[in-house]
Amino acid sequence: MKKINQYSLIAQAIIVYLLSLVVSSIFSPLFGKLYILIFSPPNFGGGFFFTINDPNAILDGIFFGFFFFLPFFIFWLIKKRQWLIWFIGAIFPLSIAVIGGGLKDTAWALILTFAGWLLAQSILRFKK
Repeated sequence: MKKINQYSLIAQAIIVYLLSLVVSSIFSPLFGKLYILIFSPPNFGGGFFFTINDPNAILDGIFFGFFFFLPFFIFWLIKKRQWLIWFIGAIFPLSIAVIGGGLKDTAWALILTFAGWLLAQSILRFKK
C-alpha cells in the first residue's frame, strides 16, 4: 500500500473514502448485528425470508462500519493531513447520526471512530 502515497492528497482521500465504503458494505452484517445488540430495535413484521428489521440493520451496519473503517484506513494509509481528511469524510455521516439518531447513535459512532483510529495506530506501532 505504499503506492497510495504517490497520488495527490485529493486522490488519496477519494480512494480511502471508496475503500471504506466498500469494506463497510462487506462487513455490514457484522455491524448490523452489533446495531441490533446495542439498540435492541423492536422486532416486528415478518415474512418468508426476512423481517423488516434486517434491511434496516444492514443499512445501519454500513453506517457504523463506515465510522469504524474510515479512520482506520485514513490513519493507516495516509501520511499528511489525516485529521482534515477524516473530518471532511465524517462530517456528513456524523451530522446524520446527530440529527437522525440522537445522542446514543452519535456516541456509538464516536466510539467506533476511536476504535478504528486505535487499531490503525496499533498496526503502525507494531510495524515499527
